[in-house]
Amino acid sequence: MKKIIGIILTLILAGCSTFSSQPKVELKDYKETKLKNGLPVLLMKDDSLPYVTYTLLIKSGSAADPHNLSGLSSMTAALLKKGTSKRNATQFAESLDQMGADFSAAVSKDYTIASATGLSFHQNQLLKDFAEIVTEPSFSSSEIERTRSLILAGLQQSVDDPSGFVSSVLDGYLYGEHPYGSNSNGTINDIKHIRKKNLIKHYVSTYRPNNAQLAVVGNFSKDIIDQLNSVFAEWTERPVDNLKVPEFPKISGLEIELIDRSDLKQTQIRFGHKGISRTNPDFLSLRVANTILGGAFASRLVDEIREKRGLTYSISSYFDTRRSEGPFIISTFTRHDKVKETIQETLNVLKKFSQSGATDQEVSDAKALLKGSFPRAVETPEALAENLLVLRYYGIPDSYLTNYLKDVDKITTADVNRVIKKYITPDDMKVLVYSSKSKVLGQLKPLGNVKVKDYKSFL
Repeated sequence: MKKIIGIILTLILAGCSTFSSQPKVELKDYKETKLKNGLPVLLMKDDSLPYVTYTLLIKSGSAADPHNLSGLSSMTAALLKKGTSKRNATQFAESLDQMGADFSAAVSKDYTIASATGLSFHQNQLLKDFAEIVTEPSFSSSEIERTRSLILAGLQQSVDDPSGFVSSVLDGYLYGEHPYGSNSNGTINDIKHIRKKNLIKHYVSTYRPNNAQLAVVGNFSKDIIDQLNSVFAEWTERPVDNLKVPEFPKISGLEIELIDRSDLKQTQIRFGHKGISRTNPDFLSLRVANTILGGAFASRLVDEIREKRGLTYSISSYFDTRRSEGPFIISTFTRHDKVKETIQETLNVLKKFSQSGATDQEVSDAKALLKGSFPRAVETPEALAENLLVLRYYGIPDSYLTNYLKDVDKITTADVNRVIKKYITPDDMKVLVYSSKSKVLGQLKPLGNVKVKDYKSFL
């Protein structure tokens, strides 16, 4: 297996060799302006295909959900295309179908993105529909109940996906009542208690032009600014609450929580501790470090836990960077009888990594891998535009993209080992285990204090 990985990596590195001689990435041309209502707009003309995409970033995500109303942001986004004062959900669906267009909305911890894509032949009607959807949702009682039923059904089904379920409750374990502790999808109990007034209050206080950014990409007409000013004319600024996100809650020593479900066939395990914010100057150096640790298939964790010990089929690590400090997470699963060993050996890998650091060869290989995957961020105008919106949200200059290859090249082994020691702290770690108490509690107790909860308490 190591030989195969080595061959694959050699091919990847060979394919990436040209990047070292490419110090700067040239981005596709774009124009920035503001509409009369103050909405910032990024225009990226691309006539290569007969499509147009409208993408709106709202500077509010699930971190803004009230503690007892988790899922409020996601439910609000799901209701956007379920009717306005002018048209109902069926009429919108028919209009989008007739144009062969698509509308989607997704919520992260920090922001919400709504997007519509369709043929440029229909760009005028698509823009009207998009603007109506995002600025005039009606939140009708019937659609609220219909959407609530769909969300509840999805949450109930998610319980039967052990990996997805434990990942969805991990933030709550790591952050507690911190804004990032809210379950983005909501809990069954919280979704049941969301009322129309909650949805309207959340929408009115967050979906405003002074709290948003718009990108238009594709084969759009020359009068696009006039069209945008027309369809967004009635969408006006209002005061917006600036969410204050506190620091990551302190973790002292090894803390273990067991979520008990007796019928699970395998044990899901998540490790987590404080990570970094997206604007941390060590972001790129830490990406290199994590690639070596568990951010790629050829990594320390995969080599030790999967290849050498056969404890799992999959293990990975990542830093989930956000506006404030996001978490560092390791995700894996194993047989019930191998839980203690998997936890111990994973922590051993972390301790050795933190103490001894990475080698020159590992750093070189990781940098090449990161440079090789970078084009995906800018290879299509739509991907580039969305990345630019997100960078603007975090206040990061475009030079992050244009200088990416050069900046990755400049990272040294000393840089990587410095951030490993600074940000990876295996002695202060939370471990979340989703398994059958009768099969694993005896293995967990020797590791430290264990809190046990029934899985139904998370619904």
